[in-house]
Amino acid sequence: MSLNLSVVRHDAAPAPTTFGPYVVEALLGEGTMGCVYRARHQTLGRKVAIKSLHPTLLNNASLVRRFLQEARLVNTINHPHIVEVHDFVEAPGQVYAVMELLEGETLSHRLETKPLSLDAVLRLATQLAEALEAAHALSVVHRDLKPDNVFITQRDGHDWVKVLDFGIAKLLSDDGPRVVETQNGDVLGTPRYMAPEQAAGLECDARTDVYAFGTVLFELLAAKPPFESTVYGQLAADIITRPPPPVPTISRTGDAVPESLRKLVTACLAKTADHRPQTMTEVLRRLRNLDEDLGDFTAEVTRRPRWMTPVAALTVLVLLGGVGVAVLGGGTKAAPAEPAALVVPAPAPAVVKPAPPPEPKKVSLGVDTVPQGATVTDETGAKLGVTPLVLERPANEGTVKVTLELKGYETLTREFATTENLRVELPLKRLPAAAPKKETRAVIDGVMEAY
Repeated sequence: MSLNLSVVRHDAAPAPTTFGPYVVEALLGEGTMGCVYRARHQTLGRKVAIKSLHPTLLNNASLVRRFLQEARLVNTINHPHIVEVHDFVEAPGQVYAVMELLEGETLSHRLETKPLSLDAVLRLATQLAEALEAAHALSVVHRDLKPDNVFITQRDGHDWVKVLDFGIAKLLSDDGPRVVETQNGDVLGTPRYMAPEQAAGLECDARTDVYAFGTVLFELLAAKPPFESTVYGQLAADIITRPPPPVPTISRTGDAVPESLRKLVTACLAKTADHRPQTMTEVLRRLRNLDEDLGDFTAEVTRRPRWMTPVAALTVLVLLGGVGVAVLGGGTKAAPAEPAALVVPAPAPAVVKPAPPPEPKKVSLGVDTVPQGATVTDETGAKLGVTPLVLERPANEGTVKVTLELKGYETLTREFATTENLRVELPLKRLPAAAPKKETRAVIDGVMEAY
């Protein structure tokens, strides 16, 4: 389970050995807000996960309310694809939630270790969409959907999705548990999976989760999210302004990705919320209707060439023609005719469409300076932007030479290879202060002159 709220953690405190009636068995994960432990009930022997707030943060009333909010929201939704919370406890020196213990791995770990077939992608995406649909039905928006917050366990021998961490979820209606309010301009969530309105600090609604779902589905197919940058400003600008890259036509396991699925991902990634699917119910409907598209696609791949059908019909007609001649002519048996020669036309050559040329591989070059704001130009003098800046270039095509200029600092020229993704931070050297002008003074005819 991930703990990813942006809170600076204080000095480490001794690890607890118990939480009420629960005995700690192992540390499962650690984040900025606290830790997740595997624990066992001393009397019942039931194994659970304990998600605790760090002791040094217990005096922060806002964080405690947000922590309590997650437990209440999850219990309100009560869906099989959302992690269960059994209890929430505020005790002297401890604030913790008792949750179901999940055995398995996060979706991010699965993506790093195992390419997913198209069938696996659709199963996981459908379960994830069902969880979000249930949350949205109660006006709860997750706002931090990402592979780290999607856990894969097993049920009846199949992958089973559990959505984690509703810690920054927002309740859109006045019904149900109260939540910690955020002001417009607050940026909450994980940058690579934020919707444009979220990255801009604007109001979020259920369509914000639709966008995040699109980024996760894109990553399931492409093995990376639509936008990547180690510089937040550049990443936010890309999310807000740049169109997403095309959805792959072939999955990592070699499966053809149907056009209807690619269109769905692209629709979810629309910059404007009004242009996305308006509800997760609509997303689910389109996911489930992919079965027909996939069936048609499979049939098209395995279907016999079209020339076979008329050839078979022609063969039957010729054979019947040879037999039918014996029963014509007003009941008089006609002399047997010479058997007609069976002529089967040669099959037309199958038309094979040439495979589309592979997209050229690109590498990204992130350039930043200290201080920021330097103008970046290429070898021709063309302005590329100002730092921080991310450049994309075809891989293995020589080097990229850039010049960085900032008023009051020495001009800097650097050359970088295009063999791999690279991020550099270059300190600029301040120009020396101009020497003060020397003056010579003298008294001429009783008047002070400077020269």
